[in-house]
Amino acid sequence: MKTIEINLTIWRIFLIVLSMFVGIVSGMSSYLFTKYQLSQIPSTIIEVQESRYLISLTGKVIEKPWSKSDESWIAGDSNYYVLDVGDLKIEKRSAKEGVILRASKAINFEIFAKYIGKKVEVKGEYVDSKPYQPKSAYESYPMGIDGRALPRGEGFKVHEIRMLNE
Repeated sequence: MKTIEINLTIWRIFLIVLSMFVGIVSGMSSYLFTKYQLSQIPSTIIEVQESRYLISLTGKVIEKPWSKSDESWIAGDSNYYVLDVGDLKIEKRSAKEGVILRASKAINFEIFAKYIGKKVEVKGEYVDSKPYQPKSAYESYPMGIDGRALPRGEGFKVHEIRMLNE
């Protein structure tokens, strides 16, 4: 067996370390260059706009107290407001009398109290229920046949409201 003798002088150690350093810097610079190039590629920004096809409904605003009913569960944790549309055929009923009124960015919940017992026109959109996540294992809530909490939040999100002359 032949033995190879390597004399490691300070100069040779310096060159080995320097070549390793150059290799690392070279790799990092190519990584950063590629990342920079990718960031310069124009990207397409897609903005999803909220639907603004407002539906107009007329009826009388009524306040309903919280109760242990499905309608009250769908409405939320407290008293709620309903637009009584009478026998008018509407797309989605969320209450016995018509639709549960929901606040929006333009109309806050407290404004509905001004219109109790008055005939109004509301413009807005139907909203669907969302699954309910119980806050505690000991919480009481209505359940479906699958054993999960019934969804809540259905109704009519009001963007505009105005009183009508009767």
